[in-house]
Amino acid sequence: KKSLGQRIVDELKHYYHGFRLLWIDTKIAARMLWRILHGNTLTRRERRQFLRICADLFRLVPFLVFLVVPFMEFLLPVALKLFPNMLPSTFETKSKKEERLKKELRVKLELAKFLQDTIEEMALKNKAAKG
Repeated sequence: KKSLGQRIVDELKHYYHGFRLLWIDTKIAARMLWRILHGNTLTRRERRQFLRICADLFRLVPFLVFLVVPFMEFLLPVALKLFPNMLPSTFETKSKKEERLKKELRVKLELAKFLQDTIEEMALKNKAAKG
């Protein structure tokens, strides 16, 4: 188990890297916005990235309240439990990201199974109607 000092240092590094990545993403989004305003079109990948960055910037507003108001950062874990998508994507840890990806995969598999069952039922109905 890590000491309190080491956990604080790790948390500070995490926020430093998160803000650094957010700054880099913001610069990329600004370039994309410049291209859009000058009549260029974005590829599908660039458009998705642009939308993600804009969503991150809007999520940053309530997050900054926790950093600006004194001693409110102690309530951040409570707020994150109540609103798990409040943090910008650059602040996600690897374990949280893997957990989210697993959840999305589970949902996709359930949807695929449902669609497959529906198609099988439709095929049986068509077969019965023809037979």
